[in-house]
Amino acid sequence: MKVPLLALGLATVFCANLMAGETLNLNLVPERGYLLRGSPGEVVVKIDLSAGADHHKARRTPLNLGVVLDRSGSMTGAKLAKAKQAARMLVDRLRPDDFFSFVIFSDEARVVVPAQRVEDPEALKEKIERVEAEGSTALYAGVKLGAGQVAEFFSSRRINRVILLSDGIANVGPSSPQELRRLGGQLAERGISVTTIGVGEDYNEDVMAGLAEASDANYYYVQDTEKLPQIFARELGGLLAVVVRDVRIEVVCPEGVEPLGFIGRPEKFEHQRAVVNLSQFLPGQARALFLRCRVNRDQPEVARVNVQYTDELGGGGAQTASAGARVDFTDDPDRAEHSLNGSVYAEKELVLTAVAKDEALAQADAGHYAAAARILAAQDAVLNRAYGSASPAAQARIRAETNYLGDFTGQLDGGAYDGNLRKVMQEQSFNARNAK
Repeated sequence: MKVPLLALGLATVFCANLMAGETLNLNLVPERGYLLRGSPGEVVVKIDLSAGADHHKARRTPLNLGVVLDRSGSMTGAKLAKAKQAARMLVDRLRPDDFFSFVIFSDEARVVVPAQRVEDPEALKEKIERVEAEGSTALYAGVKLGAGQVAEFFSSRRINRVILLSDGIANVGPSSPQELRRLGGQLAERGISVTTIGVGEDYNEDVMAGLAEASDANYYYVQDTEKLPQIFARELGGLLAVVVRDVRIEVVCPEGVEPLGFIGRPEKFEHQRAVVNLSQFLPGQARALFLRCRVNRDQPEVARVNVQYTDELGGGGAQTASAGARVDFTDDPDRAEHSLNGSVYAEKELVLTAVAKDEALAQADAGHYAAAARILAAQDAVLNRAYGSASPAAQARIRAETNYLGDFTGQLDGGAYDGNLRKVMQEQSFNARNAK
């Protein structure tokens, strides 16, 4: 365990190098190094997990993939043609030890390719090519059937993933964001995640993003149908490069510390404890949780974090680690006030920008465009204040975000709120909250 000092020399970082190869590094960094002694105070702890960038896998983790394709009437033409092309391309890149299944849905869901090893790619591609568009959008049934195919050959030694593509609003069977999010959570508990790809401007982005988020997979908004093969290639490339997966993060706060939750995430604390599950890490990928807690009595450790994960660089073995986040106490109000870690503060505000976008979307959905614009403008001002203390990487993200916020604010002020604007904001919010 290393205990380096931050730039201000005040907050303490507790790092755990989980193995000699540093496949996954855990760093706990409090936003403030000092709290005022004898007075309840709130602190944010950055729980930072990052995979090493310079690793080469000795073996490729086998895949268990199920593609679930919307073939409703609105998919007629280029959408369906490009979707089938993308699915065939995916089959070409799989190996005989991978499993593949293909499910379609319209008025009902149907299995076109039952889950099987990829021993005859040409036969699989021929079945995919014969699919034609018709009917309505039984999205829930399609996902459930596709997940069932993946479950047929589920293994903790494989990456088990459903890839859903749809261009429409679910209108047969369960269709609300809450119902699809619940399904995603249930599948995640079984070790299956669902990547969602929304095409065009007519699908329900709340459903698609919620399903992906609940199972900690990826969500894509595709405006240009021509890019579908590229999106499939990107998703498959990520799956082939996974170095860490099945990450379970347990966060425990001691008595005297009130956990207030994670910024931008739904996980709740029960009896001072919460668990966050993340599906995977790619080489060099960093993902962070921001824990809010209120320290009600003077005790240095405010949270203990225990991590379990599967290390694909180590042959698929299980690894564990534990570290504690600590703060110090002072009688000097000025010292407490100026113990802010500017870098953590800036990164926290970037996540809160995603939260602000969600709040703005809710206002705009209700027709309150001016209120939505005010929310975004206020967050834009906060980001500009945080810019000077941010790391170079965070500064680049802040510049991009302030440009987006300015554009969104201008459009909302002018009443130009349409499906494209909403989907762009939703995708940005999803990626920021989930570090995608």
